[in-house]
Amino acid sequence: MTDLSAFPPSMVILDCETTGGRASRDRLTEIALIEVEDGHVVKRWQTLLNPLRPIPPWITRLTGITDATVADAPTFDEIADELFACLDGKVIVAHNARFDYSFLRQSFQRCGYTLGNKTLCSVKLSRQLFPEHRSHGLDRIIERLGLTIDNRHRAMADTEVLLAFFEHISAQFPATTIRSACKQQLKRPSIPSHVSQSDIDLLPEAAGIYRFYDANGGLLYIGKSVNIRERVLSHFGQDHQHGKELDISQQLHHITFQQTPSDFGAQLLENTEIKHYSPRFNRRQTKTKKLYQLTLTTDKQGYHHLKTEVADMTEINTITQRYGLFRSRKQAEKKMLELIDTHRLCQKLCGIEKSQRGACFGYQLKKCRGACCGDESAETYNLRLQLALAQLKNQQWPWSGPIVVEEHPVHDDWDDVIFHLIDQWCYLGQVIDNEECLATLSRRQHTPVSFDLDAYKILLRFLLTPSPQKHHHLRIKPISIEQLEHAS
Repeated sequence: MTDLSAFPPSMVILDCETTGGRASRDRLTEIALIEVEDGHVVKRWQTLLNPLRPIPPWITRLTGITDATVADAPTFDEIADELFACLDGKVIVAHNARFDYSFLRQSFQRCGYTLGNKTLCSVKLSRQLFPEHRSHGLDRIIERLGLTIDNRHRAMADTEVLLAFFEHISAQFPATTIRSACKQQLKRPSIPSHVSQSDIDLLPEAAGIYRFYDANGGLLYIGKSVNIRERVLSHFGQDHQHGKELDISQQLHHITFQQTPSDFGAQLLENTEIKHYSPRFNRRQTKTKKLYQLTLTTDKQGYHHLKTEVADMTEINTITQRYGLFRSRKQAEKKMLELIDTHRLCQKLCGIEKSQRGACFGYQLKKCRGACCGDESAETYNLRLQLALAQLKNQQWPWSGPIVVEEHPVHDDWDDVIFHLIDQWCYLGQVIDNEECLATLSRRQHTPVSFDLDAYKILLRFLLTPSPQKHHHLRIKPISIEQLEHAS
């Protein structure tokens, strides 16, 4: 056997077979490993594992492992002690190491162990040492080396392929080159195997947004941060815990970014792009077609009635004159019930109880003060209702007209000032100069802009709760009435 001393002195080459692709949900069905010390193989070990759940048919077709195959096999917790001792202090080597490592870490975690090994990914090593090849999957490596494998997709067979691949590397490259390549891989943060290190190297430690793309250029995810590099790398340390992070890392091929002067611009740009492009894994900030509010009406006796209705998202003035903004009717009704319970409001006047005559049921339970039957005056009840709703009153636009927010850079490595045009809590986008600002306002008069709840919350946070430490870089410039008249 070729000497492997140029590789890490203590390493375990391994492969895992599983019931699926998500470590938080699926389980291991087989593990095989080859232990290498000081360049020489010292141990081979393998075992089937009973996952304590059915093996999907498509996994059986791929691996040949059936429920019957693993029926008498040990469970992971039965071999955890032995396996952890074998891995302890060693570099774990695997093809697409993030996948195998995420399953091992989750499995050990369920048994009370914390796995903290360094990993060496043979996919990344192949890319680094053989850049002339387009594909670095295990089948392509088998083809390149001219190997004959009888049990492909079984753990020991695939592990033997990796050992043969490392022997091939040892025969092809000087020891210094191999050590340098391994050192680079081991010192870098663990990144998905399909992502180029150059994508990572370009990421700035500054505010802005980042975009994740799949192999076909499809947009997977858009995120924002005050430190783009740190935030992107944080995605790659969570895939063993979160299914979404693992799904993203397995599909991720390319990363781009767009820097902004500060967090303010990053949050607005992220929100705008998510609404426009609808990336596959951005679920929270998808475009809302309907919002719901709590509104007041007054009956002939002078009592205020509270009800839930759909907000008119093109009438900003109407939105700010009413109470709350909710993404669903259920969410609005839940808030109403909280108000009724906390402030002893009348269920009948809040539309919860539909009976026309007599006191509401809450009155009988002493949870209503009797507005429904005249025991509480309209003046007293209305005042209590207004006080209860005060916390939900939407913020009216505090300026006489549109404003431009100058966003100055927080850090010295950014020179540009960005100008944001905002009117009646609607974010109208970035503008370059006064002419573009007025042209945008003129277009808005003919094409109403829909209210965006997420943008509204961002603007409230930055413009109405100023912090000398956090928002000193923002300058608000109201646009004069004369300019507006000129725009029309």
